[in-house]
Amino acid sequence: MRLEFHGLPSADVEMIHRTGVDSYGDPVERHASAEQDGMPCRHCLQNVPQGLPFLALAHRPFQGRNPFTETGPIYLCDPGCTRAEPSPEPPAFLSATQYLLRGYGPDERIVYGTGAVTPRANLTSYAASLLERDDIAFVDLRSASNNCFLCRIYRAD
Repeated sequence: MRLEFHGLPSADVEMIHRTGVDSYGDPVERHASAEQDGMPCRHCLQNVPQGLPFLALAHRPFQGRNPFTETGPIYLCDPGCTRAEPSPEPPAFLSATQYLLRGYGPDERIVYGTGAVTPRANLTSYAASLLERDDIAFVDLRSASNNCFLCRIYRAD
């Protein structure tokens, strides 16, 4: 099975930049990246280089709302950036040893039993095994330590 790792949709990111508010309606925070390796932008799927500006905000990467549509902190380039092309490879900014993968149905609800802390080397194979199931529409890749949304994984067309 072929997979694609996707950054946040450009329309969502443009709305955040235009309004300056997050999923809670609160103002986004503007910072300069102090991290040597940069802060991971969820749109271009690259690190914001040290010293350059970025946004920190609460984001809910779902279309609807239900008890499973989680909101959490993310970073975005500031000013805006170009969305990463969907890729069969995990984003280059992934540097932790493990991540949380979780499958969701078409109703944007977690499919129980799919969430697993997964070694970085096994991300693609575990995501593929989930997406082989008819009840899984997409897989979210999250930080295993902080549960932050990093990107979404779909079946490639």
